[in-house]
Amino acid sequence: MMHLAEIIDWISRLAIAAYFLWATVFNAQSWNFQLSEFKRVGIERGASLLIALGLAMLAGGSVLLLIPSTALIGAWVLIVFVLSADAIFHRYWTYSDPQEQVIHKIFLFEHVALVGGLLAIISARL
Repeated sequence: MMHLAEIIDWISRLAIAAYFLWATVFNAQSWNFQLSEFKRVGIERGASLLIALGLAMLAGGSVLLLIPSTALIGAWVLIVFVLSADAIFHRYWTYSDPQEQVIHKIFLFEHVALVGGLLAIISARL
């Protein structure tokens, strides 16, 4: 029988993995939009490779997060992905349009919360 801490750990890993698996599907289905976003931030060369790498990190990190013995690795993979994506796309202070600033500020701080959850999963395994 699982203890309460194990149940909470499972639920937290499942919730975070579900979000990132959804993001994998969403980003794969919006490949052309992703290419345009890379172009918008000045990255055209290698954008397809970066998108593919990002999708692999999202999917792989999520699966690793769901497996108790590899959850630590999965959490780190997802943290690296989130921080990289935020550094490239969600620098809200660089947008001149106030609505764009708000949207990217929301994304950035939601991602800070996700990283916090991933760090909690990591800390439970150290």
